Amino acid sequence: MKVLMLGWEYPPHIAGGLGTACEGLTTALARHSISIHFVVPHLFGGEAAGHMVLTDAKNTESVPSVGGTAPRDATQMNGTTGSVTTHQIQSFLSPYWTPVKFKEIVAQLTQQHRRSIALQLGSKLDDLAQALIDGEVYGIDLTSVLIEEEWIPAPVERYGNDIFQEVERFTANVVALAAGREFDLIHAHDWMTFPAGVALAQITRKPLVVHVHSLEYDRSGLSVNEQINQIERFGLESADKVIAVSYYTARSIQKYHNIGKDKISVVHNGVYPRQAVQDYKLKKTWPRNVVLFLGRVTFQKGPDYFVEVASRVVPHIPDVLFVLGGSGDMLPRLIERVRELGLEDNFLFPGFLKGEELEEMFSIADLYVMPSISEPFGITALEAISFETPVIVSRQSGVSEVLDNALKSDFWDLDRMADLVINILLHEELRKEMIVNAKEEVKRLHWDASAIKTIEVYDLVA
Repeated sequence: MKVLMLGWEYPPHIAGGLGTACEGLTTALARHSISIHFVVPHLFGGEAAGHMVLTDAKNTESVPSVGGTAPRDATQMNGTTGSVTTHQIQSFLSPYWTPVKFKEIVAQLTQQHRRSIALQLGSKLDDLAQALIDGEVYGIDLTSVLIEEEWIPAPVERYGNDIFQEVERFTANVVALAAGREFDLIHAHDWMTFPAGVALAQITRKPLVVHVHSLEYDRSGLSVNEQINQIERFGLESADKVIAVSYYTARSIQKYHNIGKDKISVVHNGVYPRQAVQDYKLKKTWPRNVVLFLGRVTFQKGPDYFVEVASRVVPHIPDVLFVLGGSGDMLPRLIERVRELGLEDNFLFPGFLKGEELEEMFSIADLYVMPSISEPFGITALEAISFETPVIVSRQSGVSEVLDNALKSDFWDLDRMADLVINILLHEELRKEMIVNAKEEVKRLHWDASAIKTIEVYDLVA
């Protein structure tokens, strides 16, 4: 079966769990004879992996390498009968951007470009002409004229007025890319790709499966962007089948978008087996008690609850170190809150972690805490367990459905969560028992199981 799959991101360049999930799912699907043409807004380099072929959208003919060293943009699959091809579509989109964040990023890049222009012009223009660069004068766009005359370089990107125009551009480019290509089914991940998925389905008459990793209600809480909400509903209503990453998410889809439960299939995420965990643990030079939060530092993930829990734990375990890893709009506020609570010596803010830094942090942590307010799944909890780290998860998460050997608390119950943290840190035998049992549990939560369930969904519509 040939599947055209639309996504936001692909490892190692990720902003959240969606890219990790796409890598795990596509790798497993390829092992089950599914050929996937995977389209993302950007390829940044380094996305190549042993299970897939990578190519730039400008090079529409993708030929896997055979033997020897693979070229930079192509890697032959090993030991599989399916294939994954990833294409870059030129569109200025990034996972988890809000309309406000989009405007902020464009403003920053535009300002940087204008500064670059001023530096390169030097004495070529007088002050008046330099001042005119920012706008149109007498109907003439001076910047365009200067670019055409090669006095100044063109910007790297041409941006739409807002994030929704970029979604439209992505949709148009995907439709153009897919023209004349053979595929049996379209699989679109989350709202930014839904319009493209629907457009392709309408043009090609191929079935559409949409995959919900997170809803606008999860990401924004009470501050829902209605336009994003409408795009989500449009995609869900237009799809032949909907995949939800948890029963928690399936219920939200029914509640907020009135989609019948018969249309929704639940496919839980999986986890990779990990190697060399003990190397990090044996070399650990960190304090004895390390409690880790990892994720986007935003409302949805509940990082403020992590800080408040810390204030209840430190009086009982003074030598504990709370590591709040990630980036997001709440970070400055939380750093200030830590100062207010006098917890500077008990906190570390390492920023966004990936690669070996991420593996080391998972491995040396004595406990992973996921206090999410609304978490469709929570793949980081499975990753923590795969690194032999016990976990506490909020009951408001999809991953709590599949983990029996994790401690659970409502995100708002700070006293209970603090008690759980204290008990795990003080009782080594409890930690060891949790790790042994959880490791056995996650053996069944592998990506092949997710792939089999996904193929069952494909078979229902293809």
